[in-house]
Amino acid sequence: MQTEPTEDQEFRLAAFNQNHEAFRSLNQQMWQIPLIAMTLTGGLWFGVSRTEDYALFTMALLLLAGLANIALIVVLYRLRYVMGLYLDWLRDKHPDGAVVAEGTNPFNRQYVVRYAFQGMLGLAAAVSFGLLYVSASQADWEAVLRPKPESDALSFYRRHAADLADGYEALAFEDAHPDLVRILMTERAGSVLDILDVGAGTGRDAAWLAHRGHRVVAVEPSEAMQAIGKRLHSDEGISWVFDTLPTLDEIHATGKRFDLVILSAVWMHLPEEDRAKALTSVYGLLLPGGTAYLTLRIGPEEPSRGIHSVSLEDFRRLASNLSIPVKSLASQSDLLGRSHIVWQAIRIDRPKS
Repeated sequence: MQTEPTEDQEFRLAAFNQNHEAFRSLNQQMWQIPLIAMTLTGGLWFGVSRTEDYALFTMALLLLAGLANIALIVVLYRLRYVMGLYLDWLRDKHPDGAVVAEGTNPFNRQYVVRYAFQGMLGLAAAVSFGLLYVSASQADWEAVLRPKPESDALSFYRRHAADLADGYEALAFEDAHPDLVRILMTERAGSVLDILDVGAGTGRDAAWLAHRGHRVVAVEPSEAMQAIGKRLHSDEGISWVFDTLPTLDEIHATGKRFDLVILSAVWMHLPEEDRAKALTSVYGLLLPGGTAYLTLRIGPEEPSRGIHSVSLEDFRRLASNLSIPVKSLASQSDLLGRSHIVWQAIRIDRPKS
């Protein structure tokens, strides 16, 4: 004859079921921690790779990654501790149904899973803190803590550096500057030149020139663009400098002069009131017999990108007022397919004496 379970038996069964479900839930959470760690750490490290020009933000992400992994180590320890209490309860209350897996070697002993997870989390935290230390030791703290006001052009290049780099690097130097190639291959054939590339961007032009044996100094005021340029063309021996028009103070302070100064897609970023000073500065950097090569963007203004109106007539008038000789070269349509933009190449030659 089947008897009804007593109230105490029902209570014990309910307690067993509840503890069993709680244990399963804890077990699922423990096995989710590696996935959480990989997603969190991977996401933060990816963020670091995309914020090379934000030293403070980079360091904050690395600090967060390290602390997050330490927090997960603590969480994992707590989960396994509580799970151990449930296992002890089960062993005491239902010894016949308990499975005891003490293990006989380092790979199947108790807590080996927890130790393995915690080891990987600790390693990830150590890597994050190591990268944080390197970033902090290499950071220009004056620039980090007291950033200089940023122009619209620099702000645009900072935000879109990676996308712009793809477009720039896809264009061949020969296609972008056919007149400059002709000058180098005829008038300057066989010569090793000292070249200054102002507004070098990703270093596409500087790399082409350096690869052919010229001594190239690349000036780029955008930290984001310069970082990409150094990474893409690290083996070309380019000397990178942070400096800005209109004065190019850093370059002038060196006292160095150049056979060739290049301003490709730069002039339109200068407001009209800075152009006389900029042209005087560039002309002053030429050696006797040196040449400045510029490309002018003839097209509409784009204030959000720091692009101002430019015309060949205005440039000629400015140069004439400064007694600087200008010669027009070829014009060509935009190689990126923008139908409303034309590029006008010009050259400025400094007399040999």
